[in-house]
Amino acid sequence: MEDNGMMQGWVKGLESWIWIDFSLSVFMLGLFFYIFIHNPITRLHKAYLVFHFFMLLWPFSQFLIHTTDVVPHQLFFLSISFAALSLQGLGWLVFVCFLTGRSYLLTRRALALLAGPTVLLAALVLANPLHLFVRSEHGVASDRELGPLFWVLCAQLVLFAALSIACIVSALRGGTTLRHRKQVGMALKGLLLFLLFGWLDLLVNVVYDSRFPDIAGISSFGLALSALYFCISIDRYRVFDIVRIAQQDIADSMSAGLLVLDAEGTVLEANRSLQRYLSVQSGDRFDLDAYLRSQGPPPEEAEASFGRGGAAAHEPVLHELALSAPDLPGAAALHVQVHASPILTGDRELLGRVVTFQDVSEIRRLIEEKNRQNEMLQLRNRELVQIQEELFRANLKLEEMATTDSLTGCYNRRYLMQRLEQEVVANVRYRIPFAVILFDIDRFKGINDLHGHLVGDEVLLETASAVKGMLRRSDVLARYGGEEFAIYLPHTTRLQAERLAERIKEGVEANRIATGRPGLALSITISLGVLSVENESPLGIKDPKAYLRELFEEADSALYEAKGNGRNCMVGRRRA
Repeated sequence: MEDNGMMQGWVKGLESWIWIDFSLSVFMLGLFFYIFIHNPITRLHKAYLVFHFFMLLWPFSQFLIHTTDVVPHQLFFLSISFAALSLQGLGWLVFVCFLTGRSYLLTRRALALLAGPTVLLAALVLANPLHLFVRSEHGVASDRELGPLFWVLCAQLVLFAALSIACIVSALRGGTTLRHRKQVGMALKGLLLFLLFGWLDLLVNVVYDSRFPDIAGISSFGLALSALYFCISIDRYRVFDIVRIAQQDIADSMSAGLLVLDAEGTVLEANRSLQRYLSVQSGDRFDLDAYLRSQGPPPEEAEASFGRGGAAAHEPVLHELALSAPDLPGAAALHVQVHASPILTGDRELLGRVVTFQDVSEIRRLIEEKNRQNEMLQLRNRELVQIQEELFRANLKLEEMATTDSLTGCYNRRYLMQRLEQEVVANVRYRIPFAVILFDIDRFKGINDLHGHLVGDEVLLETASAVKGMLRRSDVLARYGGEEFAIYLPHTTRLQAERLAERIKEGVEANRIATGRPGLALSITISLGVLSVENESPLGIKDPKAYLRELFEEADSALYEAKGNGRNCMVGRRRA
């Protein structure tokens, strides 16, 4: 009887222990919100909060185990607590890497190798297939047997703890600063606290569970002490504020004034340089649009934004002001460029504005000086431009006179030969077909003798105009000499050249030329010699000028053959 009474008292005492896990989970939840509310959220804070969340799941799940008598539910809550413990090991390693400044080790591949097996193990622990993690003996939750997955999870936690300690030791040996050693020492002490209580829980409630009754809350108490230690260290040493401190140092070292406003116009941040332009402090209300309006009318490019009222806050605004320096009374006005950029969410909701005040007085002075110099240069440039235009027109005229025939307006023989010297070599080298047409006006001397040289000039002019109208823009028509003309046809085969020659012959014959006498118009004819070049050997040209002489001798021979055939005809030859 006495033994039964003692056992009942012991059981009642154990039941009171279940509220320890609940109390510790509430305590750790309070620490979670304390860190969240009292600190700016940096990447390091995010890593710690994820880690803290997994620590929080353990005591809460342990408490839930004792809130139900349904054995499967109890085993499920037990699985949740150990799955969270598995993820907590990974979170610890990630947090240590961030804390020790070795986050560069967490590449995508490394995270995949670490997170993949961890998530898989946590999922297996939750699913508990074939009772590989835990099973209940005799249908009683307190009589449970841990399976092989439990020991795999323990080995995983030992591995993560070893990696974390190795990372911490490496950071301590790396010649870090005092501030960094505090951060690393904090991580080491917190890890040792957790390992101490976790090892004690493993010994009492698992290894020697037959010798001792189940004692709840050992690991939860260790986690709570570890989390409390972290919070005290964070608050005392401000170990997570290095980014915030660096940002403030950078802002204060800027020569430009920096002002950060929220959506309601409350000043959130103002650096030291801003006091040169404005006397505002954090917490003051500042209406930027009203301030800019009070300094004078906005520039044309910013006037549209001001006209939209509140909508202007969603758009960048650039404004230049002339301000008197508050620290230098009587000094010349400062030219200040004010640039306001909105801070928007992905849905274009306005969160605030970042305003910079940049002193551009020296730039403005240099610009004004430069403008004065530019005015003088512009006067001289106008004179030079006029001279250049006159020279350009004169050069065009000289070039035209040097390359064209003054009577017919087509190119002269000199230009034709220069053009051919440049292109014929390339045509032959790359086997590009081309053709040359020589033609002259039949019985032109008789026209001069019968109608005079003025009519002869008109015949030359009208014939050249008629031929130009039948050529491509790439073709070259040149007056070769007297009444003789030459045509260069690039990218033209023999068949195409001979067809064009026939068309030219017929077009010239159909062209009626006035003689100045009533009712008398001339119809002239021409004789043509056509020479086409196709598939010429690339090694055949050593002297381009000599090669051109050969070409024109062959074309001229074809022309004379046409004349010998009775004129008003075309003779074609092919050089291959």
